Amino acid sequence: MNDTHRHLVIGADILHAPQRAALLEDYRRAVQIAAAGLLDFVLLRDARALLSNAPAGRLDALSVAARLAPEVAHIGLVVGKQTTSSEPFTVSRELATLDLVSGGRAGWFVQTLQSTAEAQNYGTQELSSLEARSAQSDEYVAVSRKLWDSWEDDAVVVDRARGWYLNPHKLHHIDHRGQHFQIRGPSITYRPPQGHVVVMQSDEDSADIVAAAATADVIIQHNRGLVAAQQAYAAQQTIAAAHGRTVRILQRVVIVCADTTADAYARSAQVDVAVGKRAQVMSGTAEQVADQLGLWFNANACDGYVLANAGPSDDYAHVIDSVIPVLQRRGLFHQAYHGTTLREHLGLERPANPYAGAASEAHIAYEGER
Repeated sequence: MNDTHRHLVIGADILHAPQRAALLEDYRRAVQIAAAGLLDFVLLRDARALLSNAPAGRLDALSVAARLAPEVAHIGLVVGKQTTSSEPFTVSRELATLDLVSGGRAGWFVQTLQSTAEAQNYGTQELSSLEARSAQSDEYVAVSRKLWDSWEDDAVVVDRARGWYLNPHKLHHIDHRGQHFQIRGPSITYRPPQGHVVVMQSDEDSADIVAAAATADVIIQHNRGLVAAQQAYAAQQTIAAAHGRTVRILQRVVIVCADTTADAYARSAQVDVAVGKRAQVMSGTAEQVADQLGLWFNANACDGYVLANAGPSDDYAHVIDSVIPVLQRRGLFHQAYHGTTLREHLGLERPANPYAGAASEAHIAYEGER
């Protein structure tokens, strides 16, 4: 971060592995707890197949976020959307709509299909390689950004005298022709309030997560050690800077917090092995956990964290109620939301539109040859 005074970014991965069918009220409660703790965002992953060992129902992430957006102010709403067996024209439009209905709080957690069971649910018998899925995903994100930019910010004019709802000269064909997609454009949805929906990517869904710093706004890491995290952070920041971009790098953590050290360590031993392999486990009292979070942050190993054990449980509420106040007292976390959009929460600038002011041929379809 280039901020004069750095603050942690903290989000919550809610209902990641439910033990029963998840209902709207479960999501609502998890989001409300996160918002009460002033977290920057909640992450709702998109389920694409039932777990074989613990099958449980899941609601569509984007639909849930759109439903809850009017109920909870300020907090960012990040939803998972997969790029392996979908197409960017529809998905970019859905995400732009979420940004519009939430007042600029939408984020996109870019996912790829991860298993044969998921692939088969989308009509493919075999899962392609991670390298192939990553390449398609990178182009998918690039196309989506072009589609968001295909409307200039001031395209809507409502000019009754000329009979215009929008200024057709401010619409642009993107004319994308790539290896995976050929899309003419423009989009049929306005440019999002944030310019671009915040794009988040995880090292689970990328063949080269370091290179992802050239395209993503936020990268979620699963490092297993401080030194490895520092090395990844430095490499990603170098690539982002070379592309003139700002990227936030977050560490996925499981926090086990208790009133005593002994109780916390005893409970951390019960953390699910699969969960522990996919996140950094930090345990102890609230003060001790805050020490660990602050250590990684101040050592330039990350810009913040994604709480991986977040869900509709007392543990989730206890972590937020106990650890967040300690971080606030230490000046590491904000005590109020200072912006209204997710980009403002993350300290990310609103992207300029590269099409702004450029010649447009899209107007011909609207006003005809004159």
